[in-house]
Amino acid sequence: MGKLTVFGYLREQWTELPIPTADISDQSLVVVGANVGLGNEAAAQLAQLKPKSLLITSRDEVKCERSKADMESRSGMTGIESWPLELCSFDSVSSFVDKFEAKGCTANVLIANAGISTLKYKKTPDGYEATLQVNYLSTALLSLLMLPHLIKTGTPEHASRLVIVSSEVHHLANRLKGADRWPSIIEKINDEAYCTSSVMLNRYALSKLLEVMFVRELSSRLATPTLVAVSAVNPGSCHSRLTREVESNPLFKYAVRIYKGLFARTTEMGSRTILHAAIVPGERERHGQYLSSCEVAEASDYTLSAEGREVSRRLWHETLKILGDIDPRVNTIVSEHLIQVIE
Repeated sequence: MGKLTVFGYLREQWTELPIPTADISDQSLVVVGANVGLGNEAAAQLAQLKPKSLLITSRDEVKCERSKADMESRSGMTGIESWPLELCSFDSVSSFVDKFEAKGCTANVLIANAGISTLKYKKTPDGYEATLQVNYLSTALLSLLMLPHLIKTGTPEHASRLVIVSSEVHHLANRLKGADRWPSIIEKINDEAYCTSSVMLNRYALSKLLEVMFVRELSSRLATPTLVAVSAVNPGSCHSRLTREVESNPLFKYAVRIYKGLFARTTEMGSRTILHAAIVPGERERHGQYLSSCEVAEASDYTLSAEGREVSRRLWHETLKILGDIDPRVNTIVSEHLIQVIE
């Protein structure tokens, strides 16, 4: 029941996953964080399927140019768009969507892949702990701002897709003990005094839990049948650049490398989970679900508990308040495209 067991984890890690394929010649795709790791591999695999258009993002212009050249060289696809998007900045997210709208772009699929993992507390220029902003708040902002564009391309026959790359480590996220007494959950977990070394050790897992909760809350507020199928995907433990900062710590460097050598999936194998959610038919059956090894899986016990559901509900409303103050379009999108849930 929603537990991550050693046997279950190893079984999934060593399972050969199917190679996703589909005709996406009429699809416009957006892949966030495509310069390295899983995002890069997923984008390259999608490019080889020759979509109508492919827009990839990296953190700055230099990385954009490099990733575009790499992607076109590997796939043979030309005309790939590569734009900067820095999730440490809410302004960058809003500007990205401004440009998307100004150029009249469309999107059938948005893959929100970018993320960071750090053991150190560091605030972004916007005043949020970096992992919290990059992995959760900015990802939520981008998802909401892009929602009208995804709704526009969805049809009764085929829903568009919003794929948020999460992780099985959400099972390992610590319970937010005492959250029922906190005036604001997000303010509390953002507070430097709260973010002790042990809290930061668990911060990446918590950010992945918040993503799973966000997918549940958002999906429950989309009309049925949905025009946008939303899912949280676990790519498994893979060879990627995600752990580069953790590996810079001599205490963790060799342990992580040994662990990866024994258990990690190849980046290409992990990317299959993302492609499965993004292009394989059956998207509405996966709507609102946590996916693992290309199948619907059960989220963590905490996520499914009454306590976790209450935390999830509060996080949703706190998130909308924060993001609505950052970009007023969020408030308009919520009122126009989401339904009210009786709580």
